[in-house]
Amino acid sequence: MPDTERNAPAKAILTLSDGARIAIRRWGAPKAKRMVISHGNGLAIDGFRAFGEALRGDYEVIAFDMRNHGDSGPGEVLTDPWPRFLQDIPEIFDGIQAVFGQKPTHGAFHSLSSASTLMAQGQDPRPWQSLTLYEPPVPPAPDADLLERFTAMHLELAQRTRSRRRVFETPARLTASFRKSPSFGGIEDQALGQMAQAVMHHTGADPDSPWELVCDPRMEANTYDTRDVGKYWDGLASVDCPVQVVMGSVLGHDLPLLIQSTTLLVRCFGFDAATVEGGSHLMQLQRPMRSAELAVAFANKMTGVSA
Repeated sequence: MPDTERNAPAKAILTLSDGARIAIRRWGAPKAKRMVISHGNGLAIDGFRAFGEALRGDYEVIAFDMRNHGDSGPGEVLTDPWPRFLQDIPEIFDGIQAVFGQKPTHGAFHSLSSASTLMAQGQDPRPWQSLTLYEPPVPPAPDADLLERFTAMHLELAQRTRSRRRVFETPARLTASFRKSPSFGGIEDQALGQMAQAVMHHTGADPDSPWELVCDPRMEANTYDTRDVGKYWDGLASVDCPVQVVMGSVLGHDLPLLIQSTTLLVRCFGFDAATVEGGSHLMQLQRPMRSAELAVAFANKMTGVSA
């Protein structure tokens, strides 16, 4: 192992072109191949610990928080954050190579980060060896009826999010709130607690000060309000790295419309498709081992590694 790689820090902060700070970290030891992971809207990557651990058998795992989330936030509330998300991903890719060394790099992304990475790859591509994308919420531009329903669903999510409370006495209070939500059904208590801790920060230096959501609900809502994101659809035809789209199962899914929109992605662009049986949109939290197995199998297949 080169000395430069052995001496690379386990954590670093990237400063993007607009001054935003992005927290990146390596989970586990350096390895010959890399898997980069990130999270969905309003969440944080440290809540996906079990999923990340399941990837570490053959891959160096690099985790990062999207802007305004987890250890990368809080940050400026952007009225339309999508153009910036798409600019962020290539800069983050380059920053990871600079900090942790150049090596074959795969991605396994959830929701917000999956859509951002896929659409960025259609605009400003990077040499991803493979991308496994868990229900990327890319607006289904070619299907007018589906797009109308997709947009209405996200507008409803945005309205609900804008009225969400931001301050809690403790992360345990947020964990209790998660347990009441159908979207978090089937997730173990430990994972719910990890997610609650990851998405919050102290509002003051006093350990007894209140906890606050890192991602301002206004920013989360503006992200759901997808606006003109559909304009990036045509660019997906130029994506030439291997892409696998992973969906949850229809039965019990909290957002079944995403299965329809991601199925359209697969049909239009010839991406590979897989399903996590018994999983809904948060499948990587509900079934982390199976979700990781799909990413590893696809990455290995795309690089000629036998199971």
